[in-house]
Amino acid sequence: MSNKKFMKESIEYIDWEIISKSFREELTGEEREKLERWLVASEKHRFFYERARVGGVTNPAEGLDRQVLQVRKKELMRKASKMNKKKIYRKQSRFMWYVAAVVLPLVAAIGLWLSMRAEVVAERVQPGSGRVILELNDGRTYFLDSIRSVETGVEGSFAKAESKSLVYEKQESEELVYNKMIVPRAGEYALTLSDGTRVWLNSETEIRYPVAFGKDRRTVFLSGEAYFEVEKDENKPFYVVLDDVEVKVYGTSFNVNSHYRGRVQTTLVEGKVGIRVNSTGKERILLPNQMAEYDVKKREIEVKDVETYYYTAWRKGEFVFQDETIEEIMDRLCRWYGMEVFYENEHVKEKHFSGIITRFSNVTDILHLIEETATVKFDVKENIITVSDLK
Repeated sequence: MSNKKFMKESIEYIDWEIISKSFREELTGEEREKLERWLVASEKHRFFYERARVGGVTNPAEGLDRQVLQVRKKELMRKASKMNKKKIYRKQSRFMWYVAAVVLPLVAAIGLWLSMRAEVVAERVQPGSGRVILELNDGRTYFLDSIRSVETGVEGSFAKAESKSLVYEKQESEELVYNKMIVPRAGEYALTLSDGTRVWLNSETEIRYPVAFGKDRRTVFLSGEAYFEVEKDENKPFYVVLDDVEVKVYGTSFNVNSHYRGRVQTTLVEGKVGIRVNSTGKERILLPNQMAEYDVKKREIEVKDVETYYYTAWRKGEFVFQDETIEEIMDRLCRWYGMEVFYENEHVKEKHFSGIITRFSNVTDILHLIEETATVKFDVKENIITVSDLK
């Protein structure tokens, strides 16, 4: 599965047996992947899982919906009644152990989900609060908000987790061992690579990178949006690969964004970069205060002079909307606030708005400001925004 598909795919439901098996550390590789995708898809999934894990392991019966539990017990007894009476007597203790060890955590999870559902859905996700996941080369995963130091998959090598930042040791290696960082909706994170390069990752972004770079080339793979400050090394160029586009870097600061529909934007703040289209071999050189926009369908690059602040302000905690459509603006807001959007009609998507707003404002305050000048109306219910024409 490609990084892009992994990031975009939304999974609303999951087999509860997978959750139960994860508590007992009995997941297959395919089941582990399903669980990870389900956890990444929604903050409420991760919140529920943590609560279920604690309730299911330490005290499975606590907080259960007793009616659900009684129904499940009756189902089990009906199945047991079909067994030979002697076998029932001989295996009773083993059966009851199965109920305690397997069924109760499962029922606890279901009961907890039913009792918590309204509470979880109604709880507004705070901007920047999404749980970032680190995936090692061997498939192990970690939530980075709950650890101080983490294994990297290379023997004797650790990365240090600081406040919303992960720092790797400075080193080189002939063998490339990759880690992957997944930043979900409503999340952001920073990363310091083994060469000292610093990367800031915006919401709904994935980056795959080696624990230690080789001696000839430094390459990372990106999906989403990130700001780079690349450590200069004339003998070992730095590459950022985004599907069909490859950005070649020579010690510089720049922003890369593949969130825009059908476009990949590379904005250069300082230094020099080359933008190459792998499928055609075409390459363009960017100078400071220029942006290269790659059209995915046409496979063409357009270079233009820009005010770079418009494209990098997110790293400073601000939204800058420069005559953008409501659809483009809502895409950005929903990624940051972990919400969904619906439009009353296609026409309302094309209305425009310009402004500068802090990314840590309440989402309703931002929507009210847009309403005042863009002749649109927003209706917010739980985590869903409906956009309609102002009547």
